Amino acid sequence: MKRCVRVYIEGGAEGRPANGDFRHAWKVFLNELHELARENGYAKLEVVRGKSRSNVFRRFTGHRTEYPNDLCVLLVDSETAVPKQARVWDIVANRKEDSWQRPSWAMEEHLYLMVHFVETWLLTDRDALQKFFGRDFNPRPLPTTNLEARSKDEIRRALDRATRNSLKGSYRHGQAHEIIGIVDPNKVKALFHGHRLFDSLCSLIRNDPRG
Repeated sequence: MKRCVRVYIEGGAEGRPANGDFRHAWKVFLNELHELARENGYAKLEVVRGKSRSNVFRRFTGHRTEYPNDLCVLLVDSETAVPKQARVWDIVANRKEDSWQRPSWAMEEHLYLMVHFVETWLLTDRDALQKFFGRDFNPRPLPTTNLEARSKDEIRRALDRATRNSLKGSYRHGQAHEIIGIVDPNKVKALFHGHRLFDSLCSLIRNDPRG
């Protein structure tokens, strides 16, 4: 059986259609890594919808039973500020609501953070937001600098002001995983942790010692 790269991602609504939509949008966003995986002997890159935060961590840490031969990584919201030089496993270990301990087999490159949450990544691509929300979307309230330093509340308020009069109405968190499929990954790479996902995971795919 050929190996896969599996990206366990926090979020997603209930139901089979929601599962398909979530996985499709994220696979489009991560297509560059899918192509790289295929070039390096993997069958494909597969997105695993984790739903709740605790569930996605449980599934990721248990993947060696479910998918023992695959290269598996975890992608979650940081939910908090992340200093650039911080070790990502320390962030989730020290966050009281998580207290996640790094598995003995995991390296830093097995965990990726969206700082502070996925909506930060959406703000990098105003064209994608305009396309999704349509008429009367107003980009002016959206911040354009220091995005990873901005709180969840600040970004939520900005998205509400930008979208409240749009064709689709005010932004809802569940829409993030529809929008990500039309976001330009190169714009997300302008963020420190967005760049880290593509850069470090590229290296891991190329150099995984079990490959």
